[in-house]
Amino acid sequence: MYSTNQDLKIVQKTEVKNDLEFYDENADNWWDENAKIYALYHLNKPRFEFFDRHATNWRGLKTLDVGCGGGFSCEFMAERGAVVSGIDRSDKCIVAAQNHAVTSGFEIDYRQGFAENMPYADNTFDVVICVDVLEHVVDYKKVVSEVHRILKPGGLFFFDTINRTFSSQIVMIGLMENILQEIKRGVHDWDKFITPEELSVVMRDTGFGKIEIKGFDMFGEMGAVLAQMHGFWGNFTSGKQLFPSGESLQQVSQLLISNIVNYVDYKKSGLFKIKINEDTSIMYVGVGAKNN
Repeated sequence: MYSTNQDLKIVQKTEVKNDLEFYDENADNWWDENAKIYALYHLNKPRFEFFDRHATNWRGLKTLDVGCGGGFSCEFMAERGAVVSGIDRSDKCIVAAQNHAVTSGFEIDYRQGFAENMPYADNTFDVVICVDVLEHVVDYKKVVSEVHRILKPGGLFFFDTINRTFSSQIVMIGLMENILQEIKRGVHDWDKFITPEELSVVMRDTGFGKIEIKGFDMFGEMGAVLAQMHGFWGNFTSGKQLFPSGESLQQVSQLLISNIVNYVDYKKSGLFKIKINEDTSIMYVGVGAKNN
């Protein structure tokens, strides 16, 4: 018996990218210290070490967390005495955030909504933060414009995101998602990563000044070394260089040992060894002030 083409069904497996359902799926265990999503909680301390350089006293500041998820950063700001609001696309995350705020004794104004069209009046907030978000939104330029609109003149926009480089593709997707699986496969889309130069131009064009961007470095010198090795590969394929230098090989081996040690420490403690420095090759953190 022969099958016709009509009888055959070919199922194509579609690779999922920028899978935001991941956040809905983890809403119920957002505050579970044993859940992988809880790793995001530990990013607040190094983030705010940078933010505190620009906002030295949070008490009484009217703040908004764009893409607040289950409320990690909102409660972090509430603990510091800020008047806090949070917005997220996920209804389930908003419910989780509201429930935990009640348990914690915080009055936080949580709303479901989208970063490209936020339900707030012009000139409302002293501070807007947007962390682990810009690489996921539909249109980051609209998000920057909305943040500018709802900030008061002189208000601060704090953010972090992922650079679109060879290094970030290897580390954030190849290593963190596909090999170590510390991040669910498909959560990120490398094409949606944003370079610091691109974001700076959009912010300046939108009306932000006093822009400062630094590396949010949890991988040591990995980004710089990967970029160096990528350059070697280009030279190798073009016939310009057959072998990497001894110095490069030594640097790579030392880096691998250092990162293995850091990863083992992270698995034991759940804490990241993050430095704020000049290496923006994988992740970066920044600030801009709305022009008066």
